[in-house]
Order: sequence, then C-alpha cells, then structure tokens
Amino acid sequence: MNDPVKIAIAGGGFGSKVALPVYSELEEFEPVAIWSNRAERARELADDAGLELGTSDLDELLSVPGLEAVHVATPVVAHPEFALAAAERGLHVMCEKPMADNLEDARRIAAGVRAAGVVGAVDWERRMQESRRRLIERARDVVGKPRMVSVSLVYDDHAEADSRPWTWVHDATLGGGRLQGYGVHDLDLILEIFPDVEAVAAATEVGVPERPAGEEGEMRRVTAEDAYGILLRFRGGGLGLVSLLSTAYHGRGDVIEIHGDAGTARLDADQQVWWGRAGEELQSEGPLDPSSTEAFKHVAHNFFTAIREGAQADPSLEEGLRVQALFDAVRAADVERRWVQPEPIPALA
Repeated sequence: MNDPVKIAIAGGGFGSKVALPVYSELEEFEPVAIWSNRAERARELADDAGLELGTSDLDELLSVPGLEAVHVATPVVAHPEFALAAAERGLHVMCEKPMADNLEDARRIAAGVRAAGVVGAVDWERRMQESRRRLIERARDVVGKPRMVSVSLVYDDHAEADSRPWTWVHDATLGGGRLQGYGVHDLDLILEIFPDVEAVAAATEVGVPERPAGEEGEMRRVTAEDAYGILLRFRGGGLGLVSLLSTAYHGRGDVIEIHGDAGTARLDADQQVWWGRAGEELQSEGPLDPSSTEAFKHVAHNFFTAIREGAQADPSLEEGLRVQALFDAVRAADVERRWVQPEPIPALA
C-alpha cells in the first residue's frame, strides 16, 4: 500500500489489545502513536509496537507530523474530549462504542465531526463477527415482523472478586459497566434487524460489590453493573429481551433467538446459525467465527475506504446516535423503574 492512513490510538486497553494490532497488520494503515493516561504505560506500549510516540499528553498525540486519523478508545466519559479535539485538528475519528456517556455528548461528537468535514465512524465490531453477521442476514431473509427476540449472555469472567482487578469499567461515573461493554452491541444488533423500538424497561445489578485495585490490592467499591435485563417493545408489535450475567460460575456461549411472523433465526452457544421460514425445517451452518479481532478488520477496512475513497462510513455516526438514544432510554428505565421511549434520531445531513 503506497498511501496508508497514519493513525494514532488513544487508549491502552482495547486500543492496545485489539485496535493497534489490527491496524499494524493491515496494509491500509500505519500506526504512529499511542496515548495512555499513564506516560510510562504509553511509552511501554509504543516501544513494544515500534511506534514513533507513546504519550499521556493529548496535544502531543494530535501533533504527530502527518497524522490523519485517531481511534478513540478511552473511558467512555472522555470520548467527547478526544473525538472533538481530533476533529478540530482535521483528523478522521474512529470512536469506540458507545459514542459517549449520554446522547447530548454523542450529538456533540457527531456535530463536531460534521463541522470539521472529516470521516467519523463508530466501532460496532461485534455485528461484523462472522457468526452475528450471518445471523443478521438470515433474520432479514426469513423472520418477517418480530414476535420475540432474545439475546442471552452468560459469562464467568467476573465471578470472583479477584477474577478481575478494579478498573474504570467498574466505575459508573466513568461510563463503566457491562451495558457499555456488551449490552450496546446487542442493542445495535437488534436495531439492525428491527429498528423501530417503541419503549424499554430495564434493571441492573452489581453482583460482586468490591474488587482489588492497584499494586496493594486494596478492595475498591464497584458501582457499575455486572448484570442486566432489558425488555423492549417494538412499535407495531413484538417484544425483545436482552440479558447478561458476567458473574456466573458456569458460563456458556451467547444464545440469540429471533422469532417472527414469517420464520425463525437463531445463533446457538456453539456459534451455529439456524434459520427457516414457517412450515420449513430449520437449516444450519457453522460453527462460524466469533472473533472480535477478525470483525474489527472489517470495521478498519470500511474506515479506510471512507477516508481514501469517499465511501459511506460503516458503521456510521448516525448508527452510533441511534444506539446511544436506546442506551440512554435503558439507563433511564433502570433508574426510574418505568417504560421509557427512546428519543428519535433523524438522518444526518
């Protein structure tokens, strides 16, 4: 590739574990810098990856000569600061999901990107996983109007207090919680198939209230949910149920069932996709690849074609706002213990 996009990564978590290795592997990109809130950590990540710069200074990150794009993978509450600063410098923006901690800030990001005339995209990479991508295709083909949609996730990675050290994802004030980590992906998947959600109800729980933090391992309070249940009502009929438990002692693969007035589509725990129209036997294929790394390659390729070839961003900022509106409604429903209507999102100009 003669003209790769020079990109910087802001974030030492997902940004360093998934985004940076993928950008480094793809010929369409040239990673040049990484940001972490700890300077020592940033320099270590840069040295390991052979990057020009590792820094904890946002201005220094955005000032790298020839820089063209930034992948924002900071804690959720910091997304607006980083995304808007990048756009104001004329840099293209790939924003992690959810776009922000609330719809108002997500709209600020979208407005800033549009005003700057740069490409903006949101990383909904789970919909790009081979297994989920095929499920969406089959559902669109055979299901028809929704009757019941169920997305059930059961993980054992947070079962004990010391199974995961305390980080920002355990702090509600920083935008943490499993809803932002997994739930928004499942809401995005549902909206891809049935975009007209009329109202939601929800409840969240913190099953493990403390986790060890820092080198001393001092126990710190967890304020962000590790379990949730969401009930959706579709306009025109049909219900949806989205649930996650991350503190189970016996986990299993994701199970997604989509039942409609014309047929059925299902993704089972073994990554096998099943589908069939009314009156037909179910067909199946798989197991299919659930890799998030492989899925992010699709997201990154789409980002490149939007930058270099003028293609439509996919996933787009509009899709980010659409999920953000539903995410905000879920949060409100949990706190207020009532059905909440998501705010409508008009098409972006």
